[in-house]
Amino acid sequence: MHIAFAVSYLGGYGAGQVVYQLARGLSERGHKVDVMLLQTIIHRHLPQSVRVFLPGDAPDRLTEERFAQMLARAFRLQPPYRVFQWPHVAKALHWNPRALPSRRLLRHACAVASYLDVERPDCVLSQSTSMWATFLGRRMADKQPAIIPTADSDVRHRGRRFRLRARYLFPQAVHFIGVSRGASEGLATEVGVPREKITTIYNPVVTPDLHAKAAEQPNHPWLSDDGTPVLLAVGRLEKEKDHPTLIKAFARLASRRACRLIVLGEGSKRTEIEGLVKELDLTNRVSLPGWVENPFAFMARASLFVLSSIYEGLPTVLVEALACGCPCVSTDCPSGPAEILLNGDLGPLVPVGDDAALAKVMEQVLDRPPDRQTLRRRATDFSTDRAVAAYERLLSELVG
Repeated sequence: MHIAFAVSYLGGYGAGQVVYQLARGLSERGHKVDVMLLQTIIHRHLPQSVRVFLPGDAPDRLTEERFAQMLARAFRLQPPYRVFQWPHVAKALHWNPRALPSRRLLRHACAVASYLDVERPDCVLSQSTSMWATFLGRRMADKQPAIIPTADSDVRHRGRRFRLRARYLFPQAVHFIGVSRGASEGLATEVGVPREKITTIYNPVVTPDLHAKAAEQPNHPWLSDDGTPVLLAVGRLEKEKDHPTLIKAFARLASRRACRLIVLGEGSKRTEIEGLVKELDLTNRVSLPGWVENPFAFMARASLFVLSSIYEGLPTVLVEALACGCPCVSTDCPSGPAEILLNGDLGPLVPVGDDAALAKVMEQVLDRPPDRQTLRRRATDFSTDRAVAAYERLLSELVG
């Protein structure tokens, strides 16, 4: 089977990591696999059997020294389309003219269309960050393969433009994949996707090399064994991750006992978070190292992992923490944490935005941590092998 993935970036956290694992696993099972990158941000090298396609407008972000092997396999797409008058294009493509695309989205759609016309895959698995470009590009292309979008976050938190686009474009999809039961339910109730067209498949989170990476020594002085509990959070510094609630909860905890907090990740809210840390006089107790290549080494040595999100799809970092045997607490946000933590049996769940409740359960788990081996066993339900097998079964049924 010829399978294509459409994604904005490859590697790192989130969708890029998921595509990397799925592409590698499906390729190892004998399928022809391509990856369309709509942005040239690459953190990992795929096997030689997986072809990588880059949009033709921005390959210069890749340095020849770092990505020589990747560039040798990359194909620069030459979009045959140009920018045209949008109202006429929207009408021809059955796209809602009120949900206007950006020039960047049109450029990405042209790259998708060019790829489809030349390579003609059997199906395209599109992540949320590339979904609209995939739908629009399919309309432009001569070859129109099966499109299977992935709902990797809860659509109940999406805005009016999302719903307008979904109403016009979702009928193009032959099927949908929800990364959690909550994400699948949102597709059905909020967008009206028939339930028989949705399959829930957990992301490939626990990889074969996770435990080897967890055994490595993290590059942070606080994680040496000096007895001071270290709390850990991992995720983009963006609004939906609600780091201010985490910082306020930690301030409450730190006023009662010795502890430290490390927050891994980068994003647009860094200045705001740093300001709050300074305001609460936590500069010497909160560390913001940014993005790190190996967060598992941090998880394996942290006393507690904390997720403070407003919403999620399936928070992979929570699963990774369990796989490393790290005790967890989380907000009971839609969707994913309750599924992963078995409705609180493996880690307490608190209301979104409640820093007092979060501080309370953080202290409870520090005082009475759960059995780490039980946490690791739960993480095996999210293994790469299980996810790849589930994708292969579904694609065989849909496009055989």
